[in-house]
Parts: sequence; structure tokens; C-alpha cells
Amino acid sequence: MAVSQDGTAVVAGAGSTVYLLDQQGDVLWKTTVGSRVNGVGISPEGSHIGVAADKLYLFDKDGNLLWTEKTTFVYHSVDLSSKATYVAAGCDNGAVYIFDRNKKTLWDYDMGTDSYGIAISENGRVIAAGCDDQGVYYLNSRQGESWSYGTGKCVKGIALTPDGRFVAAGSFDRCVYLSTGEGEHLWKYPTGDAVVSTALTNEAREVFAASGRSVLVLDRSGAEIQTITLNGRAESIAVTPDGSFLVIGGGDGDRSIHLFTRDAALLGSGSQEVPVNETEPRESPMDNVTSLPAPTTDNASTVAEVTPLPQDEEVSIASQMLGWLENIFSLLFKPQEDFLA
Repeated sequence: MAVSQDGTAVVAGAGSTVYLLDQQGDVLWKTTVGSRVNGVGISPEGSHIGVAADKLYLFDKDGNLLWTEKTTFVYHSVDLSSKATYVAAGCDNGAVYIFDRNKKTLWDYDMGTDSYGIAISENGRVIAAGCDDQGVYYLNSRQGESWSYGTGKCVKGIALTPDGRFVAAGSFDRCVYLSTGEGEHLWKYPTGDAVVSTALTNEAREVFAASGRSVLVLDRSGAEIQTITLNGRAESIAVTPDGSFLVIGGGDGDRSIHLFTRDAALLGSGSQEVPVNETEPRESPMDNVTSLPAPTTDNASTVAEVTPLPQDEEVSIASQMLGWLENIFSLLFKPQEDFLA
């Protein structure tokens, strides 16, 4: 799941099919790739779409295939900088690659481990990666690794603010982490289930984490603002930088695309049914954090729901204090042995 910065385009992967939807839930186009989709990305202005699967695919906004890049390995993750000037991808040969929009390889870095989540800043200068070796990595696109830390479990949820100043990571250790681009660890927040996807608004004013059947909304101090509950597993989340639009992709038990908005003008539009090709449910609920399993009935559909988000409001001092105390308690009494501050 990924969303353009203005919230007008949503890209989603379900099985081996890629969908581009508009703000009303209408399918603008869909296409099938050569294997199950492992990750999708969209450039900030919505001009290009990247797909990580058996190959790395780059499409324009109209669904025209611009190029593919194939190796003997599978691509796990993809993200795009502004106008797809840089296309970052994680591969299960343990490497992170950066291509330009004409498919020229600009840079590659051997991580020595699979990168299940990847995010690139709007200007393409920094990359964050969540890896199978339990690590969170912050990379400079010209120099390589700047810093890293371990969480104790596999990391699949990774998010950057557009300017690369904040990094959110979600781990199978049932915690969400927030760090600065300089490598300062601000906090970690314990959740009830593995965190499979994260998202950030500008300046990390809001931190979103998909965990089990819920999406947690935290403020920059680590205090919980809201919990959004689905009927099934929350698979993937994406948010616009200003926080106006939040997209949630549901897995088993839900199998829907949900659009949450603070724009009251959209609330009267109702919902649209989005036909999705049938795919088999995954054996493991954590196999693929970006694909949306389709209904198992022949004529079933996925519904894009438009739901209001809470209005922006200042976080009270009491709420901030509570968040700080919760995080201090977690660090003191529930330490993660591999968390390297």
C-alpha cells in the first residue's frame, strides 16, 4: 500500500495484481505482474509507481510499463523519490539498489541480509531499511550505512518523513520505534502484536503502526492518540505528509482498502466496491506486508471506505507526560537485548 502526497492516488498490491485507485475508490487501472507482489511504492507527486515482485517494475501514472529489472533473486520492497529520480529497492540477495527512472543502476549496497521494508527521502539522499537480521539501517545514498540498531526480531515496517529527519520502525518484537536521522533513539512503544507496517507525517507529528487488527496512532512523544480497529488483520498503512489522508490495507478477516480523511467534503461520497482477483490466503500472516489478500468467493469484492480522522489538536502536557512515562517504563522493565542506543 502507498499513497501520493496529496492523497489523490492509492496504489495497492493483491496477490499478483497491482491496482491504482483514486480518492473515491475507483480503479484507475490494474495490471498483473509475474509473481505475488511483495511491495509497492509511488513517487510523492504520483507520477510513477514501483512494484517489487519477481522483477522490479516501474509504471507511469497511466499504467504504462516503463521498464523491468530482473535478477535471479526476488525483490521484497520498493520506494520512489520525487518524480522517480531515484528508485530504491531491496532484494533477497541481501542488497539494496538505487536506479534512476531510466533503469540505470546508480548505487548498490550489500546489506548481507534481506530488506523487507524500505523508504527513501523525497530528494533521494537517504534510505531507511528494515531487515531480516532484526536491524534498522539508515543509509546515505552516496556513502552507505550511516547508523543502525537491532530490535531483537525481524523488521518489516519502516517509514521516513519526506525530508528524512525521522525514522519509524516496526518490529516483530511487538514494538514501534522512533529515531531521528542523526541516529538518536527517541522512544519505543510496546504493542500487543508484531508491527508489520509504519507511517509518518511531517516532523513525526503522528506515528502510525499496524499491529494485529489495529492501527495505533501515536504523537511524537510516544503518547497514544487513537486506536483504529479493523475486522481483520491490518497489513499495510500509508499516510500523506500533512496527515489529511490515511490508507489502511486489511488482510484476512477484513480484505478491504480503507481511506480515512479529515476532509469533510469527501464524507458524502459513500463507498465504492473495488473488484479484486481471487488469490489464495497466505499461510503466514506476516508473509507479505504490502499485499492485500483477495476474497475467496468468485464474485466477491473489496470495499474502499472513507472514514473521518480526528481533527488536529494540541497534545496536552498530561498526555505527553503519560507517553514519556510509558516509554521509560518499557525501556527499564521490558528491555530489548539487541536494541543498541
